[in-house]
Amino acid sequence: MASRITGFAALGLMAVLPLGVALGAQVAPPAAGPVAAVFPPWWHAARAYAAAGTAGPVARFGALPFIVVVAAPDRARLRAAGAWLLLDPRALGGCAPTHPAT
Repeated sequence: MASRITGFAALGLMAVLPLGVALGAQVAPPAAGPVAAVFPPWWHAARAYAAAGTAGPVARFGALPFIVVVAAPDRARLRAAGAWLLLDPRALGGCAPTHPAT
């Protein structure tokens, strides 16, 4: 019975792993330009904004108050300020500007 469960777990992992890799490639931060810094979810907006501001000019908030888009970030400083993740702000649309660029 244990070998059957192990087999199903391995099969499930092989099915889900490529999806995780593809999703990770989509949200990876760009080499240059703005990034969405994800801070701890229990931080209020003012704390996340202040932390992000130490690493570069803040462009806007993301879809949630603990996600801050930084225009020209010092990535090492963002991580030191408490950012858990650095993502591409355009990847999922949640951090994209709400008006079209002209």
